[in-house]
Amino acid sequence: MMWLIAIMLLPSIVLKAQDTLTVSLSKAIEIAMSKNPTIRVANKEITRVDYSNKEKFAALFPTISASGSYQRALKKQRMFLPFSFVPNTPPDPKGIEIGVDNTLNAGLGASIPVISPTLWASLEMTETDAKLALEMARSSKLALLNQVSKSYYTILLTQDQYMVFKRSYENTAENARIIQNKFKQGTVSEFEWIRADVQVKNAQSNLVSAQSAVNMSILQLKMLMGMDMFTGLKVEGSLADFESKMYGDILSIDTTVLKTNTDLKQFDIKTKQLNHALKIQKAAWWPTLAASFNYMYMSMGNDGTALSWFPTSTASLNLSIPIFQGGARLYKQKQLEIQIDEMKDQRDNLRRSLELQVIVCLDNIKKAIEKIASNKEGLRQAQKAVSISKKLYEVGSSTYLDFSNSELAYIQAGLMYNQSIFDYLSAKSDLEKLLGKN
Repeated sequence: MMWLIAIMLLPSIVLKAQDTLTVSLSKAIEIAMSKNPTIRVANKEITRVDYSNKEKFAALFPTISASGSYQRALKKQRMFLPFSFVPNTPPDPKGIEIGVDNTLNAGLGASIPVISPTLWASLEMTETDAKLALEMARSSKLALLNQVSKSYYTILLTQDQYMVFKRSYENTAENARIIQNKFKQGTVSEFEWIRADVQVKNAQSNLVSAQSAVNMSILQLKMLMGMDMFTGLKVEGSLADFESKMYGDILSIDTTVLKTNTDLKQFDIKTKQLNHALKIQKAAWWPTLAASFNYMYMSMGNDGTALSWFPTSTASLNLSIPIFQGGARLYKQKQLEIQIDEMKDQRDNLRRSLELQVIVCLDNIKKAIEKIASNKEGLRQAQKAVSISKKLYEVGSSTYLDFSNSELAYIQAGLMYNQSIFDYLSAKSDLEKLLGKN
């Protein structure tokens, strides 16, 4: 039984023994960029495309191969002649057996393209493929940057909300203690004591829910950072720390251009790929010329006789001229031309969509800044109202309902203030992603 208990408690013991990692936003992004599986996959994809490009360039080099064969004649051929080599004798009706029992071949062969317009055109696409792989990797990094930033801000939001609920719980619990003492002295009714006790229980429930939200947001950030879920994590700062820098951050963002937007850049690269594909298709109309060389050693002999080897070699040029394929090349070329025209219209639509998203983000940022200023003043007034209502209730100049209303107003003001800062940071992060800001 003791061993069983020790095994059951082992995970919690190990968890407590691990150190807690404290990170800032920049540190969290740095760890995520090095450990997140999505980024590792994107980097491997760049390497894969590089190998693919080298594979295409290999077609420019000679192809060399070795060959060898052995042939055994099970039944030799016969040749029949209409005459006989011996005078005054008829031809042999069984014919003359020709060939040898054993034939051996061994040699080397090489070939190289001399003129190949299709191959040359396809090699020009390798640089475009590499650019697309790099841009897709950058897109993955921008998406991860956005996710990590939002997750970090979410932790700060839940932590600040937890502090609001914690302060409300402490005020409610202290006030309930005072009411309980008054109830024992007979100065307040039992109903008022029960109402205060119920409010404490509700405040405690809100505090537990807020703590659960903090834990879940931390787990989300751990996943994005590629961390072990059982490692402790703590983030630095609070949402209010970003309030002082928000005006400078907005002024540093250039919202007039979308040239660094990753979706737009990928679209342009894919359009270039289609243009290269059209060029390759047009190159299929041109003739191709290839050179080849073979050097062989051959030996033939019957059973019981010594084999003698003799070399043979050939060099050749192969010219291929495409003449007619039923119009397949022409129709393929027409399809690519239509696709390129479609890409132009799709790009215009994509650009308008991105411009709309930028306008929405800027509007959200503007509204969030206005809300921050308003909610900050509201929070200050709510804190003051709680303090005043508490003093008034203690001296008997107000009811418990007045104190409860002021406490509720404080909670709402605190939550709205923190939410407005989070909305600003979230909108700014989305705008930076749209603009392709690293």
